[in-house]
Amino acid sequence: MTADVSVQFTYTVTLREIADGLKLQMRHSPVGRWSYRVLRVVGIFLGLVIAINVAAQGIDSPALGLLQFTVIAILIMIACRWLMALALLGYARHLGEHRVTVDQSGIDTVSERHTNHTGWEFYGRCIEGRRVFVLLTPDVWGTGVLLLPKRGLSAPQDMERVRELLASVLIYQHSDRKSKKEAASGPDGMDRAARKKGSDQPEEGPSGAEVVRDA
Repeated sequence: MTADVSVQFTYTVTLREIADGLKLQMRHSPVGRWSYRVLRVVGIFLGLVIAINVAAQGIDSPALGLLQFTVIAILIMIACRWLMALALLGYARHLGEHRVTVDQSGIDTVSERHTNHTGWEFYGRCIEGRRVFVLLTPDVWGTGVLLLPKRGLSAPQDMERVRELLASVLIYQHSDRKSKKEAASGPDGMDRAARKKGSDQPEEGPSGAEVVRDA
């Protein structure tokens, strides 16, 4: 990737894209990954306890109350994420349409009320979802987040260009199988497939950042 290559996103962010970004932030930040693991273990344990109690005592089992509490807690967690997304949507709509230019020097953001340049050293990781690229800061919470909606790209070939650019400067991950299949397509698909065979060994981009691909 040459230094003069740049890719531009033009978009007004949507509620769904913000919600997807928050979900990816939670799943891929260090604290978020551990939280998901703990919640998964707790959920399995509670499921076993409820199943055993219901099997032993029938529908009068007090474990059904625990099941109701668990369902309510899950619904509250989901609702909190969407409420946060709504709050961020209001701020994004206030800024108006975004025009974001991504190149080797960093990220230039221009909106109706805001102009900013951010160097790559600010971010530490990029996750690709179905709808968005999410850039996270390297702290344990992944506090700093930048969403780049895929629909903001002006040309189909820009998708591959932005993937290669992000992989050259940041730790790069695909969040789901669909994104992996998309990344494997395109003119450089065979070359990336060959590199994937050696994915057990860390790759380094020009900036020295480790390039990570989900298995």
